[in-house]
Amino acid sequence: MVGVGVFGLPYTFARTGFWVGFSVLIIVMVTTLLTDLMYGEVSLRTGEKHQLLGYSRIYLDQIFQKLIFFSSVLMGYVAILAYIIISGSFLNTLLSGFFYVPVAAYGIFFALILSLVVLKGVRTVSHVELFFCGLFLAIVVLMGLAGLPHIQPENFSGFNGANPLLSYGILLFAFGGLIGVPIQRQILAGNERKLKKAIIAAVLFVGLLYSAFTAIVVGISGSSTSQDAVSGLYQFLGSKITILAAFFGIFAVTTSFLMHAAALVNTFHFDFKIRRFNAWVLAVLPPVLLFWGGIRSFIGIIGLAGGVALALEQIMIILMYAKAKTKGDRVPEYSLNIPAWLLYVIIALLSIGIIYFLFIQ
Repeated sequence: MVGVGVFGLPYTFARTGFWVGFSVLIIVMVTTLLTDLMYGEVSLRTGEKHQLLGYSRIYLDQIFQKLIFFSSVLMGYVAILAYIIISGSFLNTLLSGFFYVPVAAYGIFFALILSLVVLKGVRTVSHVELFFCGLFLAIVVLMGLAGLPHIQPENFSGFNGANPLLSYGILLFAFGGLIGVPIQRQILAGNERKLKKAIIAAVLFVGLLYSAFTAIVVGISGSSTSQDAVSGLYQFLGSKITILAAFFGIFAVTTSFLMHAAALVNTFHFDFKIRRFNAWVLAVLPPVLLFWGGIRSFIGIIGLAGGVALALEQIMIILMYAKAKTKGDRVPEYSLNIPAWLLYVIIALLSIGIIYFLFIQ
């Protein structure tokens, strides 16, 4: 899953120094790959279909279940709200030259259309996401070709003194594909043996896209990189590339919205036994109402949401993975053999990040 957090990466990489940010990206990508694979094994060791909360009820104590419920539902709502906000900005960039529509109206229109796609079901979501990921890759290639003459090697050098954790929360948010693992299992029903390869391919593909996009933007705009990555390109590449980057943004936000909304629907439907239509309303309506009510400055929360909520979810995945090894009721199509010391190291790193974002930042 391509995450909207990618648009915050060039700015943070430019602030910390490109290679510092890239090093953090590698660490987060490896951690994400391991936790996604662990989550996949938890899913395969469990006969019934669930989202994260449902698995926690099987393998974790009640206190952890409450933490997961809070973090997963809050993350879903925050993410969808952020996508609505950003989509309005991108659509305004694309269409403002033709006619005037308030930015908020673009966001509402975007949310309504994609919510109807989610209502069609998980297989529709998966096919649409695959289509947009292909377009996403094509646009990265086109941006690279157009921007190549403008890339300055000196923009990749140096350490700028900013905290290296600056990009950490946004990277966790951008790589936040845990919600897609149970959906991948549903898509591969009858071919679950392919789940491990699908997870590995997805994480590596997303990591490659993030690296390429960030390198292109930082290479072009350097210290002038804007927080949304797109508007800062205008002074270097003009309106055509800015519009192309806005298309890029719409594709990324679309895939992320579909996956998060579908996961929330499944959480309410499978884990709380709510009728599918009612679960759909419960998943998509609150973010739309919050946006309609004027909450439209959520970008600053994305880093905090990634550094705290997503890090907490990854810790819970590791604990569930350890329990599922002995408590699972199904023979999995693959079984990992991760040493205990490595699990402790990952938990320690994630915990340090949570402490930093809660008490130090």
